[in-house]
Amino acid sequence: MPFRNAWLYVLALLALTFVAFWPSYLSDLPGAKMAHHFHAASAVVWTILVALQSWSIHHDRWGLHRSTGLAVFALFPFFMVAGMWVIHVEATTLAGGLTDPENLQIAQFGFFDPLANLGFALLFWGGLRYRYKVQLHSRYMLGTVMFVIAPIVWRLVQSNIPFFKNDTPETAWRFSYAMGAGNAVAIAIALYLYWLAPKHGRPFLLVVYIVAAQQLLYETVGRLPAWAPIFASISATNLALLLTLTAIASLGIAWHGWVTGARPTAPRATATA
Repeated sequence: MPFRNAWLYVLALLALTFVAFWPSYLSDLPGAKMAHHFHAASAVVWTILVALQSWSIHHDRWGLHRSTGLAVFALFPFFMVAGMWVIHVEATTLAGGLTDPENLQIAQFGFFDPLANLGFALLFWGGLRYRYKVQLHSRYMLGTVMFVIAPIVWRLVQSNIPFFKNDTPETAWRFSYAMGAGNAVAIAIALYLYWLAPKHGRPFLLVVYIVAAQQLLYETVGRLPAWAPIFASISATNLALLLTLTAIASLGIAWHGWVTGARPTAPRATATA
């Protein structure tokens, strides 16, 4: 089995998540929106599940691995719906102040979260599609937790390294450097994991492509004045309808990955006269 100690690294990533998100979120939970609570809960539970799956398979707990693995059919739609809810909240906030300089960064993030959700969905689908190919399955599932690396790093550096601090209007421009550092670390880790076994490494290359696209679009299209109203227009979509469609699409992705990844059944012998 590949990545025997992966569960330890995933748990370490979870611990770093709590440290990194303490100043901006965990220290003021009542002040956060419900969408962010659901998004945080879905991410934490998913990370724990990935760690448990890694631990169980490497400790010969096959039954536990299979039974807990079925939880993905509930957790995946939960994660995707929560992520879409956050996107709608961001668009609504932006729509309420398109000319507010403090909201310009929200427009730039109009690519970040959607791309992260897309990457997560593709990796999840791959995990189901290749569930009987251990090398690929393990990499696809580990890849699903890698999109949190960049947010962890940029929050840690902006809180602890003076050069990256951006908590005043005069220093707000430094956030792009903090974000770039976080994305660079995420890309470096993914490339290293790919380098360890290129033959099976395409899940990690997918992570590289998604994170690189996040950085590129954040710094280019996201800064265009015309982009802000386009992203803000999402707020006009009925939230209940948007979340329902996301849930249906998520279930469809899960079903498709499961069906296409099923082992082929042996053809029945035909009766002969």
